Amino acid sequence: MIPGESTLGAVRVGDFKYRFIDQPGGWLGEKAHVDVPFLWFKYEFWRFVFVQQEVEKLARTALEYPPMPKGASFNLDAVKAKIEAARAAMSK
Repeated sequence: MIPGESTLGAVRVGDFKYRFIDQPGGWLGEKAHVDVPFLWFKYEFWRFVFVQQEVEKLARTALEYPPMPKGASFNLDAVKAKIEAARAAMSK
């Protein structure tokens, strides 16, 4: 299973890979969260039962081993938001 920060990105079951996140620009590009997982075989939707079972197994392990926290953001908007939150907390 491939995580995208704290979001499940893909699951491989046998020869099939189900993608829940698409990255058309490659690893460094933006992530697009899809409504329906990508599966390369058009008439193989019945296989989603298997991916549901695998995701359920993963979810059960999250109780004992929590998922990775959201990654740090170093863009200016995120920095400004943190400063504003700290100011608001100090003024209370």
